[in-house]
Amino acid sequence: KKKLPRRPHNTTPSPPRPADMSSKTFKIAMPEGLDTHDTSPPPLPSWLKGFCVTSKAPSDVRRAGLEVCNLLADGFFKLSYDDVSVPRSMVKPGETEVPYDTAEAILVPGSPGTIFVALRPDNTTVDPVLLARALIEEADHVGADGWTKTAHTQRIIPVESIAPEMDYLQLAKQIVSQRFPEIQPQQEPMKSFAVRYEEHSPAVHLNSAEVQKAVADLVPDSYTVNLENPDLTILMVVAGGCVMMSVVEGYEKLHRFHIHSASYSA
Repeated sequence: KKKLPRRPHNTTPSPPRPADMSSKTFKIAMPEGLDTHDTSPPPLPSWLKGFCVTSKAPSDVRRAGLEVCNLLADGFFKLSYDDVSVPRSMVKPGETEVPYDTAEAILVPGSPGTIFVALRPDNTTVDPVLLARALIEEADHVGADGWTKTAHTQRIIPVESIAPEMDYLQLAKQIVSQRFPEIQPQQEPMKSFAVRYEEHSPAVHLNSAEVQKAVADLVPDSYTVNLENPDLTILMVVAGGCVMMSVVEGYEKLHRFHIHSASYSA
């Protein structure tokens, strides 16, 4: 019987394999009873809040989601910005003040070019707009040449509320009623606003002009429209079968939430 040669004891071990993104699992935010073969993608759950993240290359969207999760998990960042913005006298533990613990990257059904980074727990009261602003401003402070934490991420768009795509008007009514109180001209300075609508692999292609006008008509007349430099911007992002909304101050100054802003031009 022929003997096999023994492996020399001084053989150099094989180098470790590079990290393989295919081994990282991602949840797909789909209700039970539906699968990825349905012709119309289901919307994300309405209780989620967080960020719609896009990547510089479509194939890197999962890496972009992980980059944003890592940024939000940074201990110093959480210590500085995990702020629920509730007056101390009004705090009811577990109700009015719920910091976020973690962030989770979730695939958006029907929208391969985006990934949703959800803040956990779902009932957190932290403002995603505040967190997105902090990330953009931190990257600006470091400078594009020195900022290496988001090599694959293009945009980090804050999302306050989510609804099925065709329910955009109902969601807009809710957002506008909360964020646009009636202004008394004699007592408060006038504020301006604009509506920004964008699509990422939408289930239904809506007419952007009609959508923006319908939402703008919900805003009280005490606010003026300013498309160049508004005080407040109503963001509407359609991805797959859902619409995501938030209201942002200084949208253009924040480079429309492009990270690596030095290389971005509108």
